[in-house]
Amino acid sequence: MSVVSCTAKRRMTKAALKNFTTEIARKRREVTRLQEDLGDMLDHLVVIEARVKSAGGKRYSTAEVKRALRI
Repeated sequence: MSVVSCTAKRRMTKAALKNFTTEIARKRREVTRLQEDLGDMLDHLVVIEARVKSAGGKRYSTAEVKRALRI
């Protein structure tokens, strides 16, 4: 194997490793964003379920809640 071939192979390996590392970082950011989105959706689902559960029940205004909590 020639010296030129070894050097070219090493450069390609470094470039491939850099591309791989960059891609892994991008995918980690995407997974983090998806996890945050999922958390937001689950929070929204809890609110919707609570509204369904209390449908037809008594509603309290913000002023009534503050008065009851003495805020």
